Amino acid sequence: MRSMLNTHVLESLSFSRRLPPLHALEVFMTAARCGTFSRTATELFVTQSAISRQIQQLEDNLGVQLFIRHKRGLRLTPEAESLLPVVEDAFTRIARACGNLRNSGQVLTLRMPPTLATRWFLPLLPSLQSALPDVDVRLTTYDAWEPSFESSDIDAAIVQGNGDWPDVESILLFPELLTPVSSPALAHQLAEPDILREKPLLHCYPLNGWRLWLDAAGVQGVHSHRGQIFDTLELALSAATRGQGVALGDVNLIQESLRDGVLVRPFNVVLDRGISYYLVFPKIRGQLPKIAALTKWLEEAARNQRTIYSSLKLVSVAAKE
Repeated sequence: MRSMLNTHVLESLSFSRRLPPLHALEVFMTAARCGTFSRTATELFVTQSAISRQIQQLEDNLGVQLFIRHKRGLRLTPEAESLLPVVEDAFTRIARACGNLRNSGQVLTLRMPPTLATRWFLPLLPSLQSALPDVDVRLTTYDAWEPSFESSDIDAAIVQGNGDWPDVESILLFPELLTPVSSPALAHQLAEPDILREKPLLHCYPLNGWRLWLDAAGVQGVHSHRGQIFDTLELALSAATRGQGVALGDVNLIQESLRDGVLVRPFNVVLDRGISYYLVFPKIRGQLPKIAALTKWLEEAARNQRTIYSSLKLVSVAAKE
């Protein structure tokens, strides 16, 4: 172990000895752009003699001449012309990397399911922006049931599940609560849940929702898997709005549509199948101020969301695959 450490130290020392002074390289790059030592000195707020000393130091280090003076200013030698683009590229990369580090604390990238983003989060986004006025909130959507932070630009996510994921902090927000919804015209035809056997059912993954709701409501004789399947809840709800069938909507996500009258809840039974929405983030990020502020804001938003539950007829079942 000590041998490996000594080797690393020796390699680092050897590497640093091969590099010329960083400031001298900056002076060289500026002088090449400005064309004269006097303009270089003005730009860098130093004397012309200081510029000359830095260039001389760099030439001594490299063992080559970099500039040829003439009456109109400076001309790069062939060696300097080959060195300049490498130095410019290196300084550009360093500046970009440092800028990213300075700004990383001011960007908050949050991932969540698309329907949750559209129907619950977006109306609340101005409130979050007010709570984090110095943070650039960026939203991405991904309909997954497992938190993934393989992409380093994702700070936190809202996912559905039971909250049992390794290596992440999970904070319960609110349960998924499923109930049938349809267009107002179709709802007039649904006096009793038994009539669902005559109407098209709209599905999204996972596909056991309708079976669990029908069991909870005591409805028999309805083939729970028939009907159109969509890959997102948003598509199923949009189809329901257009009168194409009855969808299972999450009460948390349909409040605006219910208020606007584009969707109706024809039945009172609401299914809690043991699945909830959680805020998740890597444990190592939990102490970041932006994550702490996001957590506080989301917990308050979730508390407000749960105030609608008192009027619901909830039926709970164990979560099933």
